[in-house]
Amino acid sequence: MLPIRLEIKNFLAYRSPDPIRFDGIHLACLTGMNGAGKSSLLDAITYALWGKARGNNKNLEDLIHQGQNDMHVQLDFEQEGITYQVVRKRTRKAGGSGSLEMFSVNEDGTRNNMNQGSTRATQAKIDEIIKLNYETFVDSAFIQQGRADSFTLKPAGERKKMLAEILNLSRFGDYEEAVKATIKTLDNEISGIDMRIKEIITDLGREPELRRVLNPAEAEQKDAETRLIESEARLKEVEHAPAARTQAMDQAAALETRLNGINADLALVEAEITRQVARIESYNKVIAEQDHIQAGYQALQTARTAGDELAEKLRQWSDLETRRHGLERQLDAARTELKQVISGYEADVKSLEKTVKAAKTDDLVKLQTEIDGLKSLEGERENFQTEIVTMERTRAELTAENTTLKAEMDKMVERRNRLRTADGAMCPVCNQPLSESARDEMIVTIESDGKEMGDRYRAGKATIEDMNTQIKQRNAALQDMGLEIKRMTTLEKQAGALTAGVEAAHKASMQLDEIRVKLGAAHDQLAAEAFAGELRGQLAALTAERDSLGYDSNAHGEIQSKLKTFSAYESRQKELEIALAALPDLQANLEEKTAGRERLTEARTVENANLTALRGQISELETLVREHQTRTMEVRQFRLAERQAYDRLVSARQDLMAMDDLRVRKTELEARLSSRREERATYDELRLAFSKNGIPAMIIETAIPELEVTANRLLTRMTDGRMNLSMSTQREKKDGGVAETLDIQISDELGTRAYEMFSGGEAFRINFAIRVALSQMLARRAGAHLRTLFIDEGFGTQDDEGRNKLVEAINAVQDEFAIILVVTHIEELRDQFPVHIAVEKTSDGSRVTIR
Repeated sequence: MLPIRLEIKNFLAYRSPDPIRFDGIHLACLTGMNGAGKSSLLDAITYALWGKARGNNKNLEDLIHQGQNDMHVQLDFEQEGITYQVVRKRTRKAGGSGSLEMFSVNEDGTRNNMNQGSTRATQAKIDEIIKLNYETFVDSAFIQQGRADSFTLKPAGERKKMLAEILNLSRFGDYEEAVKATIKTLDNEISGIDMRIKEIITDLGREPELRRVLNPAEAEQKDAETRLIESEARLKEVEHAPAARTQAMDQAAALETRLNGINADLALVEAEITRQVARIESYNKVIAEQDHIQAGYQALQTARTAGDELAEKLRQWSDLETRRHGLERQLDAARTELKQVISGYEADVKSLEKTVKAAKTDDLVKLQTEIDGLKSLEGERENFQTEIVTMERTRAELTAENTTLKAEMDKMVERRNRLRTADGAMCPVCNQPLSESARDEMIVTIESDGKEMGDRYRAGKATIEDMNTQIKQRNAALQDMGLEIKRMTTLEKQAGALTAGVEAAHKASMQLDEIRVKLGAAHDQLAAEAFAGELRGQLAALTAERDSLGYDSNAHGEIQSKLKTFSAYESRQKELEIALAALPDLQANLEEKTAGRERLTEARTVENANLTALRGQISELETLVREHQTRTMEVRQFRLAERQAYDRLVSARQDLMAMDDLRVRKTELEARLSSRREERATYDELRLAFSKNGIPAMIIETAIPELEVTANRLLTRMTDGRMNLSMSTQREKKDGGVAETLDIQISDELGTRAYEMFSGGEAFRINFAIRVALSQMLARRAGAHLRTLFIDEGFGTQDDEGRNKLVEAINAVQDEFAIILVVTHIEELRDQFPVHIAVEKTSDGSRVTIR
């Protein structure tokens, strides 16, 4: 894994620094003050790859910069010639949650999504590509602050287990489990084959018994077949009976249907004859009253003619009456409208009179006088403000002059005092020769000038105090004036309202006389009914036209009474016409129906005789059908017996034929059983090979010398050849036997001792040598292609010589790694590295600079 570019936002000490590019960096140190965030950059790399950082793997929200809600880390890295990009995000919201995205990056900068559907699956894909998980990485290629001894301080048994993980020997455990599963499958299959062979042997033991059963089965089947043939022959003698009976019954049913139809037709004919006779009788009764009906019908027609004429006059009269009512309603509406006009005039008069009475002319005059007084006061206030500004300016000038005078007087006092206390013939002020008389003269001059300045100073001070009093008095007066002037706005509003009222009253007075004249004219018009003259003319014309129609409502009532009296003759006239027209046809139809009744009676007699004969045939066929049923049951019984005998015969023959198949199957199973047992023996050998005492133990045994050589090469260089180490993977137990372990022995000028006997700088050198050796071994083996080495602190326990030796050791292995990053806060070590990645803590988060 070779880091290329790191982008972080709101991660630990960082807010949003510029992205860090590692391309072009081979050997570099991360420097900065304690707490600046040096180690946090390495934490950002492990967090991006595995979602883990030092001590923050339970509550990942603690990695978010204080005061922020979200963070993200993006790492671009190269692995086996392919560039990948991992983006991991975290938020405090909704109780805390995170996301993980992975891409491969093309040469043109485009990305291919490599997300695996879930965070767990995507993490597994990252581990597969890097070929390391977080725990193995920090125990080998990442020497974390305070964890340089994480491998060596583990118990000896756990060291060997960790070394197995570093060497990716866990896959042999997977192989062993797979082999065990295969052995279990083979054991199940062998057990099943063995059981099946035993079952076949048991089945083959039944062959003699099966042969004894075969002959009786053949005889029984032949006898059952003979009985079946005889019963089928007897059944054939009566097999026509069911069909014949069915045919006869169908014929009888058809005869019964025809008889039912004849009876129904006969009933219909009888009913029709009765109905026709009744209708002829009723028509004859109507025809007998022909003269009376025709006279009544003629009277009805005469009354209808007179009624139609009166109805037309009534329609015209009603139309004229409707129009009259409409004109009367319009006249009423005009009267109502005039009354409303009068009411409006009366309301206007009352409103205008009220407006005239509401005017307050005297109040307006008083209010205007008060406003004029306040305006004069406002002008006086402006004069006071101008005076205050002038006084304040003068006061400021006097204050500045007094300040200058005070400083000058202080200097004069100092010069006078220096002249009075000076010894010798030199002036203490200008360093020029000075006689006693000249000095006295200078003192007199200074005191005279000082007195003049003092007088001016005191006069100015008195003037300032007087101005302060006047300014204070005027400010107090201004405050009182302001309170009074504030009332002017309210008074002006009141004056505006009163002015509007006076103007409204004047206008109302002018309108009042005009409206009173209009009101009197409207009252006169209403009293004389002198309105809507055109409507009144139309109403008179319609009344005259209505009276000229000559409509008589009494005559109309008599005609309507006659129409009611003779109305029944309308329907009786229609009955008479129908009777005269229908009677000849009814008489002819009655004769035809009577002849049809005689024909249907004869046909019923014939069909009854045919049905009686057919029923006799059906009775004879019923006996044959019962015999047919009996013989059919016999055939079914014999057929069942023959089928059962045949099945027993076939079963016996098949059982005997199956014996041959079972013998063949037994031979096949025995061969397969032998093959599976041989296969199981092979998997037993594989299980032993894949167990921890097999191939993994052999690999560890071969890796230990390689680890010792690399670690001793570094340790010798760091200690000038004083120290070397050795490792052993087995230890004799006190009670006998051998225990699996990984002990580390250190040899120096004092002898050979266990690693646990060393501490301080010596222990760190040993830890560093072993950790770098582990990293190099991982880089050389195919399981993981490590190209980066991170060293976080650890130099603090070393003296100057020890630090130099460690730097020399790092330089010695630099060609075996693409990037080596060393974290330190020791100033003396910075110049020993070609590239510095400086971390500076600021108020807006830590910043990174590459130098």
